[in-house]
Amino acid sequence: MSELDAYGALAGTDKSSSVSWCWDYLRHYEELFRPFRDQPINLLEIGVASGASLAVWTRYFSKAQIVGVEINPDGARFAGERVAIRIGSQEDPGFLHGVTVEFPPTIIIDDGSHLAHHMIASFETLFPALLPGGVYIFEDMAFHFEESDRRFQGAAAHQGLSATPIYDYLNKFMRARAASARLPADSWGFARYAFEQIDSVTVAGGFVALRKKAPRDMTQPIAVFERELAQGGGAEAAARYAEFLIKHDVNLDRAAALVPGILAAAPRDETIMITLLNIMLKLERFDDASEIANHLARIGPWNARYWDQLAMIERRRGRPELEAAALRQLIALQPNSAGNHLRLSELSEDSGDLDAATGFARVASELEPGNIDFRNRVAALAERRAG
Repeated sequence: MSELDAYGALAGTDKSSSVSWCWDYLRHYEELFRPFRDQPINLLEIGVASGASLAVWTRYFSKAQIVGVEINPDGARFAGERVAIRIGSQEDPGFLHGVTVEFPPTIIIDDGSHLAHHMIASFETLFPALLPGGVYIFEDMAFHFEESDRRFQGAAAHQGLSATPIYDYLNKFMRARAASARLPADSWGFARYAFEQIDSVTVAGGFVALRKKAPRDMTQPIAVFERELAQGGGAEAAARYAEFLIKHDVNLDRAAALVPGILAAAPRDETIMITLLNIMLKLERFDDASEIANHLARIGPWNARYWDQLAMIERRRGRPELEAAALRQLIALQPNSAGNHLRLSELSEDSGDLDAATGFARVASELEPGNIDFRNRVAALAERRAG
């Protein structure tokens, strides 16, 4: 039994593992809350009820300001040392915004009405105010499942005014995190913001906890890389180090300084060359990127990716003739790519060669006969040639 759970049992909260009918949350919360235990954070809980959980948080967190949000004015009686009570509704965004301005939260616990529309509205108001690295918890999710209806008598009623059940609402974030992928392209606004900010999702009996992303402390990993290089780690270790710095957008000058040594030590290593190419692109050193991409294309002329990258780099360098040469090599490897023929058509048009531009556009249109934009381009080019 965890220390936090024992405090819960002493306070008589149903968040503990042993009080009446209980949810058994606190042993899980101890893992989530441990990093904040002795930090001067603000913990905001929606729903004060008997005040039992407020007593738990006050005892467990040595320096935290505990903030209870309660719709019933009688809840004000629980205010005390390190406990503030704010009276208002969780569906009032102005009220909630005011609370977070006064007490920027690191932990938010929704133990309020348990109505889905309230839970969603509160989350969309409060999550942007949650500090980086903070935790947002939806409690008593069991109320929203038909499997639990016999015990709680009201799964349908707890959906409230929401067109979406709360578990479906949260599931899109859980699925996106589990898939390590972005939300569908038609997701925008808060949904996209939330996914970009959610670092992890914890699900245990009755609750869902979302952890917000925080900036990473790079001190220790950088020390590991530097120690490895000092001990003679070699070109591969240096390339991995530079790649790490570029990926995390930190110490880019150090990454750039590693490049000459890597090139000198491993001028023919294809894997290291690919890493270096990514580094040069990140640093926007396109002349160097062109040199590396040409080297890769020479040692792997069958690899369409190399020619595609080379064409992109030459476009960034403003070298259309070299871009066109790379695209011709790419088309030789991928003759059925309408997009590549279109790119060559555009380059030919820019250079004033309307015959070539029309020919490449016609091939693109034949490869994708249903694409009206390609057909229109062929017609427009033919009209320009005739004029």
